[in-house]
Amino acid sequence: MSGERTPILAVALAVSVLVNLFLAGVIVGQITFPGFHFGGGNPPGLVAREEIRALPDNERRAFIHVMRSHQADMKTLREHVREARRAVAEALGAPTYDRKLLEARFAALRQAQEAQSTAQHEAIIEALGTLSPASRAAIARRAEENADERR
Repeated sequence: MSGERTPILAVALAVSVLVNLFLAGVIVGQITFPGFHFGGGNPPGLVAREEIRALPDNERRAFIHVMRSHQADMKTLREHVREARRAVAEALGAPTYDRKLLEARFAALRQAQEAQSTAQHEAIIEALGTLSPASRAAIARRAEENADERR
């Protein structure tokens, strides 16, 4: 009887270890690249994570340092977008349809999304300034490939 349980327990342990490793990888990825939380329906970032991982160590650390320096602002801007979305949803669900209110809420949402997008672009521009010309050229090639794929 105990011989039958051993393989089942071994499989269960292996699956548990794999799931934990996967979750640890997700968490480490979020900590390592915090500036790449693109929300608000934005397209994937111009600078792919794979490109950042492929950078030489000193350039990768400098890039990540710059992105982390903007992390608090990005978090605040994401929250503004979430609040604006909630306000739109509230206006949509109101018992009485109020076009003016809905227009104002959508305008506020667009403004919050634009502020978030602008700040993200500024952070990426600053971070790209820490890279060598060769690294920027490699990132540019990948960005061009991605742009061609989206057409």
